[in-house]
Amino acid sequence: MDSKSTTVLTNLQRGNIEAKISAAKALNFYEKCGQGEVTDDEIRYHKNIDEPDAENGFTALQWACYYGQQKILERLVDLGANVNFLAKNYISALHLAAAYGHHEIVKYLIAKGAIVNQLDICGNTPLHFAAANNFPHSTNEILNSQFADIMIENEDGKTAYHLSIEKKAQLSQAVIENFFMNVIS
Repeated sequence: MDSKSTTVLTNLQRGNIEAKISAAKALNFYEKCGQGEVTDDEIRYHKNIDEPDAENGFTALQWACYYGQQKILERLVDLGANVNFLAKNYISALHLAAAYGHHEIVKYLIAKGAIVNQLDICGNTPLHFAAANNFPHSTNEILNSQFADIMIENEDGKTAYHLSIEKKAQLSQAVIENFFMNVIS
């Protein structure tokens, strides 16, 4: 057997493939907020800061919460954005932050007056979202807000605790159990 080394070149390395670079799509205001790419001037000059987008019904603030863009969220709130605006299906910014585990945003929204027990169209609170998705820090922030009602049942008759068990969200389940233990002791 010959022990010569061979070099295999790809078509790209040989220059046999024409690389095409697609034109960059211009981002709209909502996409920029979600990606953290919006400027202060764009925020200030947006006609209605609480105007929802046509596709999902989310405001710029809700997109920032969905994607965890804390700095953008803070700028929007400083300029008067409504932390309690409800999108389609009664989804709030706090629902979105809790659903995706952005606990610092959850904490910030609560401090800015977000309604902790806001029900979505299915009767779920932000606590239901945080617990079901196994985000213990978000679960803890909501529970410690002094306003959270742990006994709220969704339309299926399930509390956040029930969902944490059903979804095998053990970290959130433990946080809720610790909360219960502290309340009764």
